[in-house]
Amino acid sequence: MHRLRCEIVQGVLSAGSRLLIDDLQRRFDVSGGTVREALSLLVSDGLVHAKTQRGFFVAPMSLQDLEGLTRTRIALECESVRESVKCGGSEWESNLVAAYSELTRSDEHVMRNPDDEFDRWEIANRNFHRSLISACSSDWTYRFLAVLNIHLERYRRLTSTHTLPERNVHAEHELIFQSALARDAEQCSLLLRQHIESSVSVVRQFALLR
Repeated sequence: MHRLRCEIVQGVLSAGSRLLIDDLQRRFDVSGGTVREALSLLVSDGLVHAKTQRGFFVAPMSLQDLEGLTRTRIALECESVRESVKCGGSEWESNLVAAYSELTRSDEHVMRNPDDEFDRWEIANRNFHRSLISACSSDWTYRFLAVLNIHLERYRRLTSTHTLPERNVHAEHELIFQSALARDAEQCSLLLRQHIESSVSVVRQFALLR
């Protein structure tokens, strides 16, 4: 069920909380079979854990998990952005410019009102990063990154109201964008890596997770 997935990713159902089939059945007004099917799919995605004789639980969140997700994202996305910057044509560039323009507007809104504007920003942020690597030749890269980003969105929501004084997310996006248009693949990859790693720094410095 899409609604159940959204509530887990958005933190409506907190990490580690138990998922009772009867409660979900009443809450979403669906059959028990539909709930079980949805939970099985979410288990395969890693958003739900099944424990023998104990039932289903929302996947926990931890600093170690975030670090693992981040390392994997960096390995995939930074290599993909190198290829895209080198190989992307005029359509790639036009799509990137459009995605960056929308993200710039969302950056301004979310800085003023992070609670109400995060959903809009999340879509714009995702589209910008997807546009950066859209000239990559591997369909598997897109699939793996899509799975990673479902999990990483949980952590982005956790950090959305915490800002390091020295960090300017919009400036990070701007530098990545400019290096991509300049076709400086190595610089773009380096800036992207630093941008991704900065989110982990927020979690560490505010001690949001153990």
